Amino acid sequence: MGFFTKLMFGIYLFFVVHGRPDMIEEEILDEILYNYNKLARPGTIEHPTVKVEHGVNLIKIEECDGKTLKAMTWLPIAWTDPRLAWSLDFYDLDALTLPSDLLWTPDIVLYNSPSSHAGNAYNPRVYIFNSGSLSWYPPTTITTNCEGSEIDNTVIFCLMRFGSWSYHGRALDIVLSSDFVDTEDYIEHPEWEYVNSTAYKAVQMYACCPEAYPYVMYNITLRRRDNSQSYNVETNLPHSINGVIESEESKYNVNSDTAVLDKDSNTYQTNNTISGKGSDTDNTDSGGK
Repeated sequence: MGFFTKLMFGIYLFFVVHGRPDMIEEEILDEILYNYNKLARPGTIEHPTVKVEHGVNLIKIEECDGKTLKAMTWLPIAWTDPRLAWSLDFYDLDALTLPSDLLWTPDIVLYNSPSSHAGNAYNPRVYIFNSGSLSWYPPTTITTNCEGSEIDNTVIFCLMRFGSWSYHGRALDIVLSSDFVDTEDYIEHPEWEYVNSTAYKAVQMYACCPEAYPYVMYNITLRRRDNSQSYNVETNLPHSINGVIESEESKYNVNSDTAVLDKDSNTYQTNNTISGKGSDTDNTDSGGK
């Protein structure tokens, strides 16, 4: 029997006697995914509302004709699923990743897209930390409508309204991770100059249901390059944004455009109703956006 044959036979006997090496990730996955039901929302008796942090990272403007913006973005989303926590006392690993289709994920959508849905170029894995917190960064191509400034026809405001499609605010509460759009990785566009952005959270009430439906709104201000007119964006932005928001709200058949700012939570309470939802619709599963 040659040396190589003896070596391989020795390795074989070692694994027969001692078993295979411990696989840390596999052991963690066996523990956290045992009886895991991805259809169940990760709310608990103590914390029934799942809080979802949402953000927008603007990467590149793909198309813009002044009325419609098509852009490449990352949409960072973070939440906690206590079923996916593990103890560092037993496993020397504080994070791992899993395909998103194995887990419950928030059903956050862009409400005001003129297309049927946003397009995901790639469905990335979800980062899972031992505390049970999760972070997800899906790259998404979004398309949204833009409104022109009343003061300068080279300036446009593009609004993006995100929220849960199925859950009301007591089941899923969407919150902002930042009060502006992240442009750290933004690639400049030859025709449109990125000026600034704002973001806020608001709450929508519907005629059918007593629960509130929270959403987050982002406004991106763009200016066409080679503009010879003087324009103070900071001075004229609030008036122009108000006009855009009123125009945007009218697209949702809003009966009243009153919004009250809760200064303690920096949240806008929209005191209006939207008709068209059936009174017998299940409150938890129907957003009627």
